Amino acid sequence: MTIPSSSAAPSRLAFASVVALIVVTLAAFWAWRWWDGEQEGEFAADPRAYCGLVTPETIHRLVPEAYGGREDTASCTWAAPREKGKYRANVHLLASRLDVELAEEDMREQRTDGEPGWEKGTPEDLIGLGDEAFLRFRPPVPGKNITAQVVFRRSNMVISVAYARGDDDRQAARAGAIDAAREAASLLRP
Repeated sequence: MTIPSSSAAPSRLAFASVVALIVVTLAAFWAWRWWDGEQEGEFAADPRAYCGLVTPETIHRLVPEAYGGREDTASCTWAAPREKGKYRANVHLLASRLDVELAEEDMREQRTDGEPGWEKGTPEDLIGLGDEAFLRFRPPVPGKNITAQVVFRRSNMVISVAYARGDDDRQAARAGAIDAAREAASLLRP
């Protein structure tokens, strides 16, 4: 009669753990694919290139020193070089694909609750930009410059475009954010 060695048990446990990890990973992937395919709305996928939602000409007009966008998972940022100081101009675009109901709820929450740092009670409704849109400001305070942000929804996609200037010109910040948001809305393809 042979007695099983104690080293066989840990190797079986390691093998079972690896198999369980693979099964859980595949199940999570397929659940995500199912959820992604079941989303209601015009957009079944995220935009292919976030930095392509605003043209280089518009970026050059708003941030002349910017030399291209920095894209990540769901956003793009165009900014003046760091040597321009802490009040450097920039444009930041953030996109969120949800289902239509969640996108509508997200817009309501952003409009009413806001986020820390944004002016309370001053969102301005914008007509003719997506299904709904508003503009808000982050006022200049020590260490930060004036920023105007347009948040708009088109079907199940919520896009925010923030334009920070190197000065405190509120009307120029407003105009620049609206221009960039209108361009993003027109270039957004399902």
